[in-house]
Amino acid sequence: MRAPGMTWFKMPLFIWATYATAVIQLLATPVLAITLLLLIVERVLQIGIFDPAMGGDPVLFQHFFWFYSHPAVYIMIVPPFGVISELITANSRKHIFGYKAVAYSSVAIAVIGFLVWGHHMFVSGQSMLAGAVFSFLTFFVAVPTAIKVFSWVATMWRGSIRFTTPMLYALSFLFLFTIGGLTGLFLGALAVDVHLHDTYFVVAHFHYVMMGGGIIAFLGGLHHWWPKMFGRMYSRTWSRVSVLLIFIGFNVTFFSQFILGSRGMPRRYHEYLPEFTTWHQASTAGSLILAAGLFIAAFYLAHSLFRGERAPDNPWGAVTLDWATATPPITHNFPEQPIVTAGPYDFPEREPDPHHDKGDA
Repeated sequence: MRAPGMTWFKMPLFIWATYATAVIQLLATPVLAITLLLLIVERVLQIGIFDPAMGGDPVLFQHFFWFYSHPAVYIMIVPPFGVISELITANSRKHIFGYKAVAYSSVAIAVIGFLVWGHHMFVSGQSMLAGAVFSFLTFFVAVPTAIKVFSWVATMWRGSIRFTTPMLYALSFLFLFTIGGLTGLFLGALAVDVHLHDTYFVVAHFHYVMMGGGIIAFLGGLHHWWPKMFGRMYSRTWSRVSVLLIFIGFNVTFFSQFILGSRGMPRRYHEYLPEFTTWHQASTAGSLILAAGLFIAAFYLAHSLFRGERAPDNPWGAVTLDWATATPPITHNFPEQPIVTAGPYDFPEREPDPHHDKGDA
């Protein structure tokens, strides 16, 4: 099914990210299945594997769990990396900076992501050597991620940026995910993690990565490909209001949790000391703003299905193959087999500007 002329380095970066994610899924998921099988064997045959009452080792269960569960984080975040690459290039009208470096960094994250599970277990009693090795690898996995962030910023440099709703989500992603990534380095430091382990700081870090990264990129991708999927444009005004509310609400909700965690507020506790009340209330208020932004997005997207303007075939002026089809695509995508003669981000130097000033709708 591969189009003639399509080579590894003519693939969109979203496809590279999806491929790297598939590798993680194939290699990591069997570990979860094996762990469940060992639990069944322990329960049914009364063989001590994890239960200390039968001579098992509960820390071994943690190793199995995190060996799967940390790559699972990359299963959720690497595809959004690919989405952001598409959004920034399409809305900057510029070839992505360091295409091969960004492509290889997805593969590097897939590989190194299997080697850092022990940073979840710094206080589990593992040896100091193991802790130091896992700490180093945690810092090391930040390198390919940083390559992507610097590449996205360099791509925007002197680009013809259009502040469409997908681009606003991409910019929000850059801000929020960078905070999530940097706070991950704090947690990767042995001495700091002893203080922050199992506090609200970890909750905030996780949400800045998973929601500030994964969900924000998903929303950006949804708004980017919505016209292609349904042939309708959504409200430009309301979509921007939604982005603003989501961005403000998210930061109020979770940045306050960084402060709570740094001051010693443990996670998963129903009650807390009075001095933590103000920041908990701020976090709750932020969650209401965040919810309002998400409900507005759900409303105008649903409204666009029935009352939205007809979308042009390529409202963003992107040059990847997915935008070379009709909107919405015909059953077999292309009336005849496409032939790939250029890269996915080879924008013409000078081009007419038919639809792009209309932005979202």
